[in-house]
Formats: sequence, structure tokens, C-alpha cells
Amino acid sequence: MTTPTNYIATWFYKESKEDASFYPQAGKRGDSALVHSIYMQIQVPFFTTFRHYHPNDKLLFFSNLDQFPDYLERLFKELQIETVCLPYLCIPPEGWYGTWRNQFYLYDILRYMEKRMQADDTLLVCDADCLCMRPLEQLFSDTRKHGSALYDASDRPDLSVNGITLKEMTDIYNDCYGEAKNPEIKEELVHYYGGEFISLRGDVVTQINEAYPALWNYNLERFAANRPKLNEEAHFLSVVATKLHIHNNIANQYVKRLWTYPKYNTVEKGDEQLAVWHLPYEKKRGLYLLYKHFVNHPTFDDEEAFRKKASAYTGVPTVTLGKRIRDFYTILLLKIKDKCIY
Repeated sequence: MTTPTNYIATWFYKESKEDASFYPQAGKRGDSALVHSIYMQIQVPFFTTFRHYHPNDKLLFFSNLDQFPDYLERLFKELQIETVCLPYLCIPPEGWYGTWRNQFYLYDILRYMEKRMQADDTLLVCDADCLCMRPLEQLFSDTRKHGSALYDASDRPDLSVNGITLKEMTDIYNDCYGEAKNPEIKEELVHYYGGEFISLRGDVVTQINEAYPALWNYNLERFAANRPKLNEEAHFLSVVATKLHIHNNIANQYVKRLWTYPKYNTVEKGDEQLAVWHLPYEKKRGLYLLYKHFVNHPTFDDEEAFRKKASAYTGVPTVTLGKRIRDFYTILLLKIKDKCIY
């Protein structure tokens, strides 16, 4: 009997001038050299931490690139990271949505992984602005048992999430599948499952791939008719999960969106105990400093010392005065570097 494989994957799709969209956290379009460098650099702390806590699992990096900066090439070799050069076939048409047009690359990854995974294998697809802070064996066990572990980021039904509310997502679900016309079905709002952390069993990957094309074609029709549609990959995941009766918030005990923005901070006491820190605001700040820390030596032995450094750099659980000062100088140097590039 073959032992099931745990796969951990992240990705980067480099946009061209023709298909570039806007990245709010970087403040640039996806074809800019700055965006490229930021996303290359955050791979270093991502893979360093995930490899530390998962020495025997399979780590994958998907991209449309087949060459990377020298420091990444060294990192991938030293940490035994497999790179997969994958074209973007699920790309939406021009004018689809203003930001993150590359997000549907997730579904190219799922199609690739379906051919590779056995039914009982597990796949964690995780955004690269994350740090692994504890082992995830229990997450994989939960995924194997329940079929998936999803991050439920639902909020108020009237709150717009990337251009659409949960109520509007539910209306699209009902229109697509005709279930609102069935009096035996109790209408329930679609849950919004975040795309930054998705854990799936192999057979569920297959089910999502089978359900995806019909929903994609339906949204293309809505786009052509200038009607509200599902704008990004997590919208699609949420509606497909509803169709497949996949309802859970298992991943919420392992990960959280930890916004450390001065005007919007979601970090609470105890969040530092999470297994994975998702740090969207820290791409150009704490994660950049961790990139510099690990770029030549992507390992650590003293886990407690690393946690203290990660906490100081990222502001989890507390944004200190020292962090604010470091952030000021880090962003200042980044602006100078950006001007030199252009």
C-alpha cells in the first residue's frame, strides 16, 4: 500500500504588458520590475519555513517562468523545491476585472495536480506571503478525513469582497444552477472561502475540476452581457464548494489574514500561535527583512529565536515602535530602488 503524499504549493505568474492588472499591496501593475522582485523575494521565507516544518513533504513552485534569480535557483536546489513551468490557460478575457487578473492560474494548477495525485493525497495551495510557524500534520490529517480544509472568510452579506457581495454570489449560484426554483431547497448564503489557503484531497481536486468549466462558461456569458459576475478565483471556489456540498471552516484554526496595516489591524492576542501567518501587508516590510535574513542561509535550528525575529519584523502579535522605524526605512530604500529601476 502506497503512503499518501502531502503536497505544499505556491505560485507566481509573471504578467506581460498586455495582460497586466493592478496589485494594490505593491502599488504597481503586474508587469513591473518591482512587483516581480517582491514576489520573487517572498518565496525565500515561504519555502524556508515550510521546508523546516515539513522536511519530508513535496514542495512545489508553479510559474510561467523557467528561470529565476540566482538566489532562488540556489534556494530551490538546497531545499529540494520542485519547480513546475505551467502556462496560463484559465486566464480571463481582457477587461474582466481591474486587479489580480492572474488569480485563475489556481485552476491550471488544480488541473495539473489532478493528473499527478492519488485519491488520498493532499494538496495545500498557499499564497507566498505566508510563514509556516508550526507543523501542519493535523491539517493534512483533517483534509484526508473530510476531503478539504477551507478558510472561511465570510463577513456581512452586504459587504463587497473584490467587487461582489455574498448575496450577489448567492444569486449567481442560484441563477447558474437553477436551485432557487426548487422549493425543497432552503436558500443559504454562499460562504466566501479565501483563496490564500486551500487544502484538498486528491479526489476532491478532481471534483472541482469537473465542476469548474460549466461555472466558468456561465460567468463568461454574464461578462459578455455586462452583468455582475464572479471576479476572482476565490469567488469560483466558494460557488463550486457550495455546489459540491463542501462546507467547512477547518483551515480557520490554522491560518488567518493578519493585516498589520496601521489603519487596519486584524491581529489579536493568541494569533501568534497559529500554524500559518498570512501577512498581506508585510510583502515589502517584514517578509522583505526575512528574505534578507534567509537569502544566503535558508535554514534555522532555534525555532524560538526565529519566532521572536518573525514577530519583531511582522508585528504579530504587536506592532512595536521598533517595527515602525524599520518599516519606514525599508519602504524608503524600496522607493529609491524603484526609481533607480525606472
